[in-house]
Amino acid sequence: MKKMNISTLLASAIHESKNQVGTLLYQLQGLKETIDTTGPNQKKVIQIEESLKKLNDEWVEYLYLYRLASDGYELHVDTFLMEEFLDDQVFALLPSAKAKELELTFQCDNRLTGVFDERLMTAVVGTAVYNAFRFAQSKITIHAKKEDSFLVISIEDDGKGFEASEEQPDIFKEANTGLGLYFAELSATAHTIDDTKGYIKKETSALLGGASLAIYLPQPANII
Repeated sequence: MKKMNISTLLASAIHESKNQVGTLLYQLQGLKETIDTTGPNQKKVIQIEESLKKLNDEWVEYLYLYRLASDGYELHVDTFLMEEFLDDQVFALLPSAKAKELELTFQCDNRLTGVFDERLMTAVVGTAVYNAFRFAQSKITIHAKKEDSFLVISIEDDGKGFEASEEQPDIFKEANTGLGLYFAELSATAHTIDDTKGYIKKETSALLGGASLAIYLPQPANII
């Protein structure tokens, strides 16, 4: 019998599970429309819905991780107006933020553009925001700026921030799936121009005072 590639098998299983979660979300949406919006069950349904959305995003992250780690992902870069890109991210994640009673906003120059793979960066931003949900006290901001020859997208919160001691757990590794930081790093380094690769930084948020995960993406000379 021919040996089975376990990685491919797991990727197929994850893909199927993601499809099933999508079906459950569709069915839950129909159920939610039949429930009184002021009734006691509405909040419970919303919490279930947000948990399913988070699980669906985790499956997407796993699939991208598999493809990135196995060199099976082909980067599709394009030029984006950052104001529109960040507005799309906030729009998609805002229901989850509201369910946790957190404020989610974005900041960037309205003329700023960036060159990157939209699917990867959407997944990275979503993963980082879900991580921030666990530690933010009231606010999370997605911020974009240009710095030297890099586009910098940062996800910042007003929580306690990173611990300086190495004995403290790495919250971005611990939170969510445990693979969020690794996924962000692989996605950043996949963006390469000549010999310059993307990278990530864990910093203190200059905007909100808590933690900041910054993704640095190299840009063509005619962009920055």
